[in-house]
Amino acid sequence: MQKINRIMRLCFVSQVFVLMILAANVQAEGLQAKYLENSGGRSVLEIRIEDPPPSSVIVKQHIPSGKSIESTIPSYTKYNRKKNVLTWLLKRPVPGVQKIITHYTSSLSGAGASAVIRCKSPSDGSLMTIRAE
Repeated sequence: MQKINRIMRLCFVSQVFVLMILAANVQAEGLQAKYLENSGGRSVLEIRIEDPPPSSVIVKQHIPSGKSIESTIPSYTKYNRKKNVLTWLLKRPVPGVQKIITHYTSSLSGAGASAVIRCKSPSDGSLMTIRAE
């Protein structure tokens, strides 16, 4: 009985470990996203686009409450100050790496930004959603 409990605990710990690894680099068909940097005075979100690319990509970055934006590269499409959400619309992206860099007026303390990336699958047109923290 103790042997079975040990095996079950080991399986559980293994599953948690695998989920932690997957959470660090989130991906969907043809698209991967992760934060390279998300503390101090900036956030760097890396988006890897595979071939064939989706027709467009929508990135919504949620910034911590009370933080102000100094600048972004590339420029954002929309900024909802009430919800602290920056939005980028990447039209006709090319395969490769796209970085979104957000500079804040003051350093981030605690949790950094988080992002939701949406696009349609190039193979079947289904909506894909990726979350990066």
